[in-house]
Amino acid sequence: MTATTTWHTIHEASLASGLPESTLRYYEQIGIIPPIARDPSSGHRAYSDADLERLTTVSCLSATGMPLDAMREYLANAANGMEGAARQMELLDAQALRLAAKAEAIRMQQAYVSFKALYWRAVSEGREDDARRLLEENADVVTKVKRLQTGGKTGR
Repeated sequence: MTATTTWHTIHEASLASGLPESTLRYYEQIGIIPPIARDPSSGHRAYSDADLERLTTVSCLSATGMPLDAMREYLANAANGMEGAARQMELLDAQALRLAAKAEAIRMQQAYVSFKALYWRAVSEGREDDARRLLEENADVVTKVKRLQTGGKTGR
């Protein structure tokens, strides 16, 4: 008994993966996903069930913010056994570090917004001493948020 392949349009692949059609075309163009089969009568892309499975992985990697080069390598490593698995762990560890840095940046941004809200509340209520104290106590938050804006450059 021969298994039949189910073919899907780019629209269906987009809906299944959550990736826009333009992104699917782009990922194919830059080699994130292999060339997609074409319908011989129309020339339109025809995605197989296996393609949709791969797109699910691509969609999840993309959602983590993984860089395209790392995504490409991750997808290529899947068929490399133990060596590939070791490299997969390295790629995922690197992505975890990038995400942790982003999370820390967001925490700093939240701290800045909270402190500034307290500062302006004190100013609006005429509590100048409290406002000045908040500025002094949160100088490190201001410095860290400024550093985020400049990409970590200190100006030296």
